Amino acid sequence: MKKYLKRISLLLAVMGCAMTANAQKETKQDGFMKQAFRDMKESAKLQHQIDRANFQAVKLETKAFYEEQKKLSKPSVRTAIEKERMQNELEAANKRVKQAQAKLNELNK
Repeated sequence: MKKYLKRISLLLAVMGCAMTANAQKETKQDGFMKQAFRDMKESAKLQHQIDRANFQAVKLETKAFYEEQKKLSKPSVRTAIEKERMQNELEAANKRVKQAQAKLNELNK
């Protein structure tokens, strides 16, 4: 009987050590899980801020495009812009003509 009790006490001692080790592992895992969830929470907050900023940017870009198109819908403004564009093209063409003429004059000397 004494041998039987010694074996049981030894078995209980080993089981107690094993249970303590498992409890410590779970504590470490709990810390890991808490850290992982904390990281995910911070990441989600940052992503939410990024999404809000992108939404604001698109909203403002759309509004700017709308205002620009609204401005261009007026004939007087559209005509002025078109004249300015044509004037710039004419100046660029005249500059190219002068350069070509100068090159020809140089070659004909």
